[in-house]
Amino acid sequence: MNTSESQFQALADINNEFHRPIFDGIVDEERFYLQEFPVLWILKEPWEKLGENVIGGGWSVTQDLLLNADFTSNRGTFPPMAYVAYSILHDFISCESIPKMTQDLRVRDALRTIAYINIKKFPGKTRANYKIINEYFHKYKDFLFSQIKEIDPKIVICGGTGHYIVNTYGLSPKPIVDKGPACCEFDGRNWIFAYHPSQTTIGKKQYVDGITNTIKAMTAKP
Repeated sequence: MNTSESQFQALADINNEFHRPIFDGIVDEERFYLQEFPVLWILKEPWEKLGENVIGGGWSVTQDLLLNADFTSNRGTFPPMAYVAYSILHDFISCESIPKMTQDLRVRDALRTIAYINIKKFPGKTRANYKIINEYFHKYKDFLFSQIKEIDPKIVICGGTGHYIVNTYGLSPKPIVDKGPACCEFDGRNWIFAYHPSQTTIGKKQYVDGITNTIKAMTAKP
């Protein structure tokens, strides 16, 4: 358990949380800090299948899941995140030029270059409850922003979590590329307010290209 995890465990104990924390952060520190544009994703909560009144948690979504998962599907949360990371690594190539995650280990390996944290760091269900996530956001907001500062990304992608940031800090993000998500500069970083990676509102190509084209535009040198 690193210092940040120990600090959060102490907060969880103070708040008498039922579940143990599910830790998150940088997947591979060496790979992350070698990136020209280190990317942090902020999602809602980790999912864990538990029986009634069973205490869960006590594991890491980055070290126990992302580093060791045997991805057998191109659907769900992680493939779009991998496609975005792979695109950045390959000079912002379009989504249609990226191999499927299940067919190319290099696409899966791109997940090692990211950081990923959740607002609620305790077991959740398959469908998140906005009210509960909002409560956890305000309960642990100070820790969340200290974690972001410690990770020190250049790009922060809020995957279905942007409204917590926008509403709390009165931001006015706007798209800067065609069919791209809203974005803005805040707290010394470039923030992108996208749908959750497993969303079904728009197609995969629009989702991935919208994010990567926005990153390319925000980081373009004058």
